[in-house]
Amino acid sequence: MGCGGSKDAPARTVQAMESDAQGRQASERERLMEEGKPKEATTVKASQPLIAKSGNKDTQKIIDKIQNGEDFETNKWRCLHSPDFAYYGLSPFAQLEVEIVEARKLIPSVTSGFESYVGDEPDGFVKVFVDDTFKYSTRCINNDRNPKWQDQRRVVDIVADRSIVRLHVYDSDSTDNSTLIDPIGFVEFCIGDIPFDHDIEGWLELRFPGNLQGYNTDRYAEHMAMREEERGTHMPTTRLGKDKGKEADKNDKNAKNSKKDDVPEVVEPADLYKVEAQVIRESVANRMFKRLRRAGTKANPNADAPPNTQFNAGEIHVKLKLVRCVSENTALFAKALVPSCTSFASFIQEEFLPKLDVQELLDDTLDLKIEIVDEMLFAVYAFTCYVLAWRSIIVSGLLFIAVLSGVKSSMLVYAFWHLWMAMILVLLKFDNWRLPMTTNGQNAPLNEEGFRFVARCRDVYEMHAYLLRMIASRSGSINSMQELLHFSGTIVQGDGELSVTFDELLKALRDLWFLEFPKGVTHLEVNSLVRVHDRRRGTVTKIETNRKVPASSPHRQQIHVLFDEEGSATMDSTLDGVYDDWDVSLRPSVPAIPRFLVPQTILSLVATLQLEVDTYKKTILPVADSIREFFRWRKPKWMALVLSLLLFRSYVSFEGFLDENSWCHFALKVMTVIRNVVVGVLIIVVLFGQARIWKVGRGLVMLAVNKISENRKAPTCWAFYKDHTEAYFAKKKAE
Repeated sequence: MGCGGSKDAPARTVQAMESDAQGRQASERERLMEEGKPKEATTVKASQPLIAKSGNKDTQKIIDKIQNGEDFETNKWRCLHSPDFAYYGLSPFAQLEVEIVEARKLIPSVTSGFESYVGDEPDGFVKVFVDDTFKYSTRCINNDRNPKWQDQRRVVDIVADRSIVRLHVYDSDSTDNSTLIDPIGFVEFCIGDIPFDHDIEGWLELRFPGNLQGYNTDRYAEHMAMREEERGTHMPTTRLGKDKGKEADKNDKNAKNSKKDDVPEVVEPADLYKVEAQVIRESVANRMFKRLRRAGTKANPNADAPPNTQFNAGEIHVKLKLVRCVSENTALFAKALVPSCTSFASFIQEEFLPKLDVQELLDDTLDLKIEIVDEMLFAVYAFTCYVLAWRSIIVSGLLFIAVLSGVKSSMLVYAFWHLWMAMILVLLKFDNWRLPMTTNGQNAPLNEEGFRFVARCRDVYEMHAYLLRMIASRSGSINSMQELLHFSGTIVQGDGELSVTFDELLKALRDLWFLEFPKGVTHLEVNSLVRVHDRRRGTVTKIETNRKVPASSPHRQQIHVLFDEEGSATMDSTLDGVYDDWDVSLRPSVPAIPRFLVPQTILSLVATLQLEVDTYKKTILPVADSIREFFRWRKPKWMALVLSLLLFRSYVSFEGFLDENSWCHFALKVMTVIRNVVVGVLIIVVLFGQARIWKVGRGLVMLAVNKISENRKAPTCWAFYKDHTEAYFAKKKAE
């Protein structure tokens, strides 16, 4: 027994050791797996969470998981190396306490002909937005231009120090304030101007809804510097009763019957407001309010305002207080964040319009097409054809010599090539050289000069393209494209010579059997949407006929045009002008469609296209304008610098070819090194522009700049602010 026991003991010990080893290995694997798992981040619940529409608790839990932000104090360094991600993913660094008390002098709501006749008091409520993102809304007060909400103090989360808060007052025609709402007015302010732990109470001026254009930072800077009542964009607010309305109608009829041509028509305040309200809600909103704001910047803007006129959308009484959620040092990281925002440039409150108006979208798209395709791509194509067709012996001949000189020496190639580029830059300074080199049937002006430029191309298809543009600009239609192509080939004679003028050609086109044009003296009428010289867009305001000029003359009809926007640097910057009938062409117009007839998918697609087109217009067009300014010698200093470098490079290459021991060889090596360094820096910027180290450096710079320029002096820096004890007209309008 003893011996047997002594033999079994070692065996059991080995088994126990193996079991313990396996247990330790399993524990180690579990520990490593636990360490490999990402630790659950500490999140902070949003003060104004998104609410599931269905009210489902499980769905609400999912939304809360997505929306809750990670602790700002713990993840503050993310503001530097991942600022975009940090803005959306972090908890607030501060909270804004907002208490909306009341409003006064809200503009009345006029959304129909009946309401403009009997008047309507607004059913007002307020929506609060942070960086154009909705946070919460107040209750609705019915039929009151001076509503008292007495809303309880609420808290709004603030992640970025430069966030913009918007208080937007609406008029509700529904029970839940989600549909059938019309904008009344809004006010915006920046968090970066509000001091911490300081109570602010007062009246904030409400801007007219048409001012909700562009980006919130631009709107805030504009309103912070000048009140609406000082700007002078007026909105008469007289409410008409039924009897008063009838009396006004009679007066209007009598006035029309007795009115003479030289006496201007007097418009009643209510009529003015009715026109304004239609502009806001039905069509051409962006175009009209741009003009109203430009008119308001003139001297004495409210000197001739009619009685009972209100120069803002009202005022709103609020109480504000900004409180930090993190330490003072940690709050500095919020200065490195760039808030998100939405551009309302060409679609003012499109979701509240009863009709889908895509005219601005179409116009902006055509602006991109004209500026990028016509003015740049077609110009490059025309120049290429100009060189390859040997329409200039000097231009094409020097380029041929540069190519041919490569057989002899690469130094000669560089010499002639840089000399050729310098010559082209010099020629572009003169219109009589630049226009023929960069003009074809796709971008030539629709006048006598453009007609002759196209003729010099000696290309049937270029003339055909030019005729198509002529016909479209006069609202014509084509019954036979082949007949038009054949007619295009018969216009030019000899070596690009013409036997008819532009006016004679247009007169002949009107009498061809395969073309149809609108009947009448002119294809235009008042309020027609047009383009001048096939470029700038505007609206016809007046048409004058000079009886002393023959009917066939292009100077008989004088067209008054009010432009939608100021011209670019390469265009005339005037806002209106008078032009001959031939210089003004109709632009494509799209009728407004009732929104209930448009599928939701189309509405979403239009909204997406509006954002994209507006973004492209703001980013691409300025670059295109700068490029055109450079080649047209609008920036002579830069052009002189480039021209000097090209001529010096050409001279050095010629000298180096003639003398192998010349200093020019050393100069060429230095220029090659400089060129390689510049190209290398550009490549590094492109490759590492989105790298974390680059973002950290950029974030530190932004943090330092914002800290140095910090100016938390609200509300004294707000022109739109009044103390809560001041009356409505306590602040005088600008003289």
